[in-house]
Amino acid sequence: MKKLILSMAAGVILCACNNQNGYKITGNFEGMQDGNAYLITFNDNKVDTLATADIRGGNFEFTGNNLDGTKYAMITIAGQRGGMPIFLENGNFTAKLSMTDPFSNKIEGGLAQNLFNQFNEISMGVMKQQQGLQQAYMNAQQAQDQAKMDSVENVFNQLVADAQAQELELIKANPDAYVSSFMIANSLQQMELDQIKERFALLSETAKANEWGQQVAKAIEQMEKTAIGQVAPDFTLTDPEGNSFNMHDVKAKVKLIDFWASWCGPCRGENPNVVAIYKEYHDKGLEIIGVSLDNDKDAWTKAIKDDGLIWKHGSDLQGWQAAPAKLYGVRAIPATFLLDENNKIVAKNLRGDALKEKIAEMLK
Repeated sequence: MKKLILSMAAGVILCACNNQNGYKITGNFEGMQDGNAYLITFNDNKVDTLATADIRGGNFEFTGNNLDGTKYAMITIAGQRGGMPIFLENGNFTAKLSMTDPFSNKIEGGLAQNLFNQFNEISMGVMKQQQGLQQAYMNAQQAQDQAKMDSVENVFNQLVADAQAQELELIKANPDAYVSSFMIANSLQQMELDQIKERFALLSETAKANEWGQQVAKAIEQMEKTAIGQVAPDFTLTDPEGNSFNMHDVKAKVKLIDFWASWCGPCRGENPNVVAIYKEYHDKGLEIIGVSLDNDKDAWTKAIKDDGLIWKHGSDLQGWQAAPAKLYGVRAIPATFLLDENNKIVAKNLRGDALKEKIAEMLK
């Protein structure tokens, strides 16, 4: 099934607002008696702890000084990955969180949190329905029932389209909102360039100027450079043997740039398909350049060997900070760019049969 193109977040609902100096968050973690909770934010991709609290009998409390405007933060637990988004303003908040049922999570308080909850309610509604549709799709796939698969996918696509329309209406109704900018920035990797530009154009100049609006503007500029029809930017990488090469110097009738990593499950899952395509079309003019977002060379080279990836590979071993990933605006993997013999971008992020069919068409 296709990717969910929505502003995804973690489950919350409804609100009230209360102006005062500073903020206070009173919370409860269902299913957890004791531990440590943290209220964190992010500055220049670094974690900044705003407050800490002991969890006693599942209860905790954060307090903080007067805020100048809205601040995005997360409530996290020691030893647990991820966290619960909260849009801090001066006032009182309540948080009811579950260790076992994220759909029941709820944070209330503040105008910004209220708007976020409305966006999130749309997304969570789709996610709940997606679970049933995903199972139906898998059952049809196992039964090799293509008609049923197409039917389920059509239902899902309509569900997503309806949710996107609701999100657009919320942005139109709240063009100045900090949260509107955040929601667009939060779903950049899930949307095509024209969808991002459509949403960004709805924002006021104030919303475009905040940190999230600036992030979206930068992403649009970057994505326009790697849009279909543009010449793919060149880059230099080092292969596993320590030899450097330029992407443009790799000659082929069709060239696939494949951003992946040894630790990426979906990437490794797609690799057998890419191997089969390479074996079928390499002699006809296909070349692949695997760009790894690994930090560990041994893990990278082991994955190449284990998966039988017999094409050209390169990495600067800088993980998400890899120069080519920044150059191409890659924020999630696997990510692919299909180029013609002149290094012009013909397609992006094709998988499975769609990738094979496009390559076959280009090599006719």
